[in-house]
Amino acid sequence: MDEYFESLVKYINKELIKNISIRNKLDEAIYYSLTNGGKRLRPLLFLTFLNSHLNNFMKYIDIAVAIEYIHTYTLVHDDLPSMDDDELRRGKLTVHKKFDEATAILCGDALQTLAYERIAHSRVDSEKKVEIIKLLTLSTGMRGVAEGQILDLNFNGNKDEILTIHRLKTAELLKASVLSAGIILDYDMRKMSMLEEAMYNIGVAFQLSDDLLDFRGDEEIVGKKLNKDKENESPNSVLYFGEKEVENMMKKFYNNSVAIFRQLEIDFEKFYDLLYMMVYRSK
Repeated sequence: MDEYFESLVKYINKELIKNISIRNKLDEAIYYSLTNGGKRLRPLLFLTFLNSHLNNFMKYIDIAVAIEYIHTYTLVHDDLPSMDDDELRRGKLTVHKKFDEATAILCGDALQTLAYERIAHSRVDSEKKVEIIKLLTLSTGMRGVAEGQILDLNFNGNKDEILTIHRLKTAELLKASVLSAGIILDYDMRKMSMLEEAMYNIGVAFQLSDDLLDFRGDEEIVGKKLNKDKENESPNSVLYFGEKEVENMMKKFYNNSVAIFRQLEIDFEKFYDLLYMMVYRSK
């Protein structure tokens, strides 16, 4: 990352723990989950897209933080023994391994409520707060991340379901990050529809890239156990389509996304740099 993104990540990280005071084990777990690394892609997408239109984009940092709280909650729960059963996240112990399973569940629950508390205190008009809350709840609820997780848990080898799982589990919250910026920017229905399509494409491309990393990545760089999808017969696209085809799919979805953003006349190269980093990465 260059200086632009590094400065944004530094500020996001500072804001994430601004109001977190440690009084008990739950507080410790929340603090731990928010400070154990992370690319901060979702708040970066939100802020960078805003910056493509506004100079005073940082006044909306509370929304960016809320989005990262929600993302962190999904990771804490996704790592649980009853879900993906992961021991490492970003090269460190997952929350249930660092503390215990009950604390991890409560940590995720608390992070989700903290997100909406942060939105409530944000410098956004009340009507737009409601729209953003509606968007985020839809993206993570029974027709979003939660549905993607249950489809993942019950995956039986039907490759036709893989892109649906990728869209729900990964692309939905990425999409909501940029659409939240669209709400603030007063985008009309046509533009919001184009944003949705662009972010669906980049979200799926991002997850396809993650599938490839599970086969090709370096565990020390990626920060988690690899080749686990093959062991668990998970909906990893590489297992069902092959590496070359997944590379082609990833490229197609990435190019589709960039083309739509160009149609929207987004003229801010840092935003395109971020899209590229999301897809063509080593961790």
